[in-house]
Amino acid sequence: MLLVVIFRYRFFIIIIVNVLLLSSCSLVSVSPYDSSADKAITKLHKQTAEFFAEFTKADELGCGYSHHLPFYQNSKVSISSLLVRARAMADNHITVSQLELLSFSYANLAQLHQLGCFTLAQVNELWTSFDASFSAILTLELAKKYGR
Repeated sequence: MLLVVIFRYRFFIIIIVNVLLLSSCSLVSVSPYDSSADKAITKLHKQTAEFFAEFTKADELGCGYSHHLPFYQNSKVSISSLLVRARAMADNHITVSQLELLSFSYANLAQLHQLGCFTLAQVNELWTSFDASFSAILTLELAKKYGR
């Protein structure tokens, strides 16, 4: 008897099961690709790479915080504008949190630099950290672009 009922209403049962399965899946909604943000992040990445590259050839006189103050000011302005743009877009929480972490990294970098010049080992470790942050942000933006 039960088999007859199941067979008779099989399409209805299949639809109900599919609805239940699909409703149990959650999709994370993200904002669309932003080419302006992509370009600004890439530009900031390049400026940061140049900043760290300077330390491999800088002498003791050119390694101080005050010598690099324009870099810190420009980075702060760039991150601030990226954050304003990212926060203005709906469903952009992941990018916003990544940019906030990057902003925090720049603030920590400035505080560390005020303590004294960086060693080559510190430069390499710091650059690795910044490069990973930029890679994560750009990977997400490119995934948005190509719909992945």
